[in-house]
Amino acid sequence: MKPPDFVKLRAGGPECPSDFTLDRLHAGELPPEEARKTELHVAGCAGCGARLAERKAGFDAVEGVDPRVMLARIRKGLDEPARASFSERLIGWSRRLLAPMAMVATAAAVMMVVVPGQQQGTRMKGALGLHVFRLTGDHAEEVVSGDTFAPGDRLRFSVDVPSEGHVAVFGVEASGALYPAWPLEPGVQTRFEEGDGIELPGAVSLDAQPGREMFYLVHCPLEVGPPECTSGGAGEKPVCPEGCAMTPFIMEKGG
Repeated sequence: MKPPDFVKLRAGGPECPSDFTLDRLHAGELPPEEARKTELHVAGCAGCGARLAERKAGFDAVEGVDPRVMLARIRKGLDEPARASFSERLIGWSRRLLAPMAMVATAAAVMMVVVPGQQQGTRMKGALGLHVFRLTGDHAEEVVSGDTFAPGDRLRFSVDVPSEGHVAVFGVEASGALYPAWPLEPGVQTRFEEGDGIELPGAVSLDAQPGREMFYLVHCPLEVGPPECTSGGAGEKPVCPEGCAMTPFIMEKGG
């Protein structure tokens, strides 16, 4: 892997909330205290006020976009065979075709209506979850497991933690070599309370090694401490302390 490329994950000044935080504010997902602080900042910041207004505008914020055409393309994509699961295709089409990110929940609800009877492969509330975001300019777009990545892609993570404990993200190359993807520096706080959408600070830049590569989010109980894992070999998950749980994320890396 290349040395980590830490970037600002927000537009505006360093005190401005990230795009992801504004998405969660608009969706009503922020804890009350964080929501109050974010709303106070937005009220006094013209730039952030405009960013939040764009999210509230939904489809109307995208000039020349016809929602009927977009939803037709979503339905067409769902009907086409793909290697990804239904839930991955649902999320992938939603986030590629809809802007801003705050409209994802609305689009998913529409698609459930137009595909009656289809079994839904949703993640259970309270489950361990790894979310990967690709940084593009001033924005971060969530990608799904199995997507294709390019050398130099900058990624950052957020996690869903089912109970208080320590977390880490490990990468496993096609050769089986294991490397830390987060945290990237010593002394970083790895202990988190239960919660969804917890942003992990910093970003990592992908190297040019092609092939299938994996990320594993590892969650260890407090009594175990920060995850310390070793390689399990090519095509295998990491070997971690007893009592730790993990969830995978697949990257198809081009050369």
